[in-house]
Amino acid sequence: MNKEDIRSLTRISRSLWGDLDQSVAISEDTLTSVSLLNLSDDRTIERASKVMIELAERNPPTLLKLNHPFFRLAPIERFLLTSAHIEKWPYERISRTLGIENNLLEPWLWAIRLKFCFQESQSGIEYPRAPGALGTNCPDYDASSPWTQRMMDDELGKRERFFLQNHLIVCDKCRKALELTRKMIFKIESLIPVKESSQELENANDRIFNSWKIGEVTFRPIKLETSKTLINFISQPKVQFLLASLAVFCFYWFTKHQ
Repeated sequence: MNKEDIRSLTRISRSLWGDLDQSVAISEDTLTSVSLLNLSDDRTIERASKVMIELAERNPPTLLKLNHPFFRLAPIERFLLTSAHIEKWPYERISRTLGIENNLLEPWLWAIRLKFCFQESQSGIEYPRAPGALGTNCPDYDASSPWTQRMMDDELGKRERFFLQNHLIVCDKCRKALELTRKMIFKIESLIPVKESSQELENANDRIFNSWKIGEVTFRPIKLETSKTLINFISQPKVQFLLASLAVFCFYWFTKHQ
């Protein structure tokens, strides 16, 4: 796990808890606990995110920036927007984290985007809608999960992307529909208040990273490289005493039998 993974987890925690100190403390405790499961780095972040979502839903934080529309959303809604917009997680990873089927995520994400942008924040941009009077070659526009969202989230298959890229060259109406979705997504990203950084935050991330490293050495030595494992073993005082004693014994035996 690298420091960017830690930053990602901290941003997700901040989207759930708001307060920086509380977010950092919960990130650190959750990561330490989940690390004991001996998962891969990606799965560790996903599992920790799931644990924090459940914790935020059971015990909502008492202090949130309720004047900000983002924090009026439910915890799981804030996670969805943060993971999709800030962390740029693919649908498959978000679905795996939440334990839902992929086909359920897309309409859910679209509904939350509309809710946040037009109900909570009153952004003032034009509502994304289907192209008027679709042509015979225009792709179907599902109002609950339009192709424009998949295109902006880079979730199109190769054939679908190739078709749409060529179609958009000649179709003004579909280009307009895509542009409305693009404006909405960019607006949402600008309204998610977890992107700012500071030296205080970097110091907190370093502390979380160091805590995780200590936990890895203590509880997950089998995952360390052989050289690191050997160094950690030899650096223990008792081991060093035994090695020194063995060296003295070998030297004595060797000189005596010359």
